[in-house]
Amino acid sequence: MKKYIYILGLALAMSSCEDFLTRDDPQGITDEEFWKTSGQVESVLGQCYNLPHGFHHYTAPYVSMVHAEGLTDNSYHGADYEGWIVSVANGTVTAEEGKMKDLWSERYKIIRKCCRLLENMDRAYFVDEPEREKIRGEAIILRVYYHWELMRWYGLVEGIPIVDHSLTPVENFMPRSSASEVYDWMLNELDRAIAVADLPFKYDDSRKTKVDRSVAYALKSIIALNAKRYEIARDAAKRIIDSGEYELYYTSQADNDPGKNFRDLFRSVGQNNKERILYTSAGLREAFFRSAGPGLGQQCTVHPLQGFVNAFETKQGKTLDELGTDSLDIYSRNPLYHNNRDPRLGLSVIMPGDSTTFTGYTYNPFSDGPEAIGRPNATRSGFMLKKFIDPLDRNKPYNGSNAFYIIRYPEILLNYVEALIELGDWQNADVLRYINDIRRRADMIEATAGVYNAQDKVRQLMRRERRVELAFEGTRYLDIRRWGIVKEVMEGPIFGAIHPDTGKPIQIEERIFISGKNEVYPIPQSEILANKNMTQNKGYFGNE
Repeated sequence: MKKYIYILGLALAMSSCEDFLTRDDPQGITDEEFWKTSGQVESVLGQCYNLPHGFHHYTAPYVSMVHAEGLTDNSYHGADYEGWIVSVANGTVTAEEGKMKDLWSERYKIIRKCCRLLENMDRAYFVDEPEREKIRGEAIILRVYYHWELMRWYGLVEGIPIVDHSLTPVENFMPRSSASEVYDWMLNELDRAIAVADLPFKYDDSRKTKVDRSVAYALKSIIALNAKRYEIARDAAKRIIDSGEYELYYTSQADNDPGKNFRDLFRSVGQNNKERILYTSAGLREAFFRSAGPGLGQQCTVHPLQGFVNAFETKQGKTLDELGTDSLDIYSRNPLYHNNRDPRLGLSVIMPGDSTTFTGYTYNPFSDGPEAIGRPNATRSGFMLKKFIDPLDRNKPYNGSNAFYIIRYPEILLNYVEALIELGDWQNADVLRYINDIRRRADMIEATAGVYNAQDKVRQLMRRERRVELAFEGTRYLDIRRWGIVKEVMEGPIFGAIHPDTGKPIQIEERIFISGKNEVYPIPQSEILANKNMTQNKGYFGNE
């Protein structure tokens, strides 16, 4: 073995078994000595699982996906950490930003672990040979997932380096592959994983947090949709739908609260559901602490915006824009006017005057108390995030046990619908069928073909449904780029609630968006300096 192995231009500094997976162990262990048993292989596979969480932010390799909604028109990131989210959102991020380096280098480190596993696992002895093949399939899927993460942040325009084997020093200076080449490679790799006969379509509960063929199909659908390869996206999503393995969650609770099925999906009562496809156990462990404000003794870090609040329809299925300026003004001042909104709004956002979240608590950001807008740990928008709060976590704000759903079934349904619409098959009965399945579960009125009688009308319905159903789950960042509306929604002032004393919305900041630049993050400057073949994304220093 070689003395040191690098990932692209960034040298690695690790220790123990993890050190061995990224470079030669300083004490001289070799591949022949390490890869002996199935237990060792399974241990390495465990290190290849480093999937995103919702809120917890202390581990460098991932973006906390709920916080990352601050990269979109749904939210403003108001924490005193992860300030890079604000600078990306307002268009001021630079290649020197430390998080750019962390995301890039840590993801390539874990990709190397996947490569090392795939290259060496056949050395080990397995009593159960099908288990070897299951591990092989999982490792292939995970390696694609981490490439996809890098693509979504850095490579949507110009691609990223494909690392499909552990690099030698000679290969250290890898150039990018084009975006099209990366899409080809990822989709082909997912097909390779799907072809692993011993990898089940869906693992049983004993391995429910592991990736399987259903995850491969889900990723295939997501990746192909963003590549605008709609036939592939449609067929992969339909494979999951037709499997019968997944379904929308309906709660066992007997109350009559509107939207209770959507509500309980994100609470402890709904954790054992058939909607989750890929998730992180306890990925919402800090949901209460990071969502609620100082009036509850917590640290509000996620500040929903008025544009997001206004995206929810009335119970009659009307958008606020359809109702006209007078109604828009009424609902902007009082979003839950006469309780006449999509129930998901009141279950996603804590609004001024809300007294339904916790017994004995009413939210008032316009008072002189600790939750006044702009006070330490208080919201800057006048809205707080409610979606992932479980009242049971009030007594354990740092240690909630609920899962964060990275991919869940409604996303696949909406992927399928979007692919049909963009293929010109918008009148297919499945389009309104699956949109209405999601709306019905949320206790919303069904959309009808009489109203949604043109391709663009159905497209706007699908996009609106996607925004409100999947909010704060990590999809909006890619959606607005794929739909070509990112400049439209990310440039200009962003607003919170209307202040009752002034009658005007609270302006939080002015965002800028430069087309041809801000669609992606900058490649970290350290990588540009270390790798002579690496090029910077357009618009950033070195490639203005």
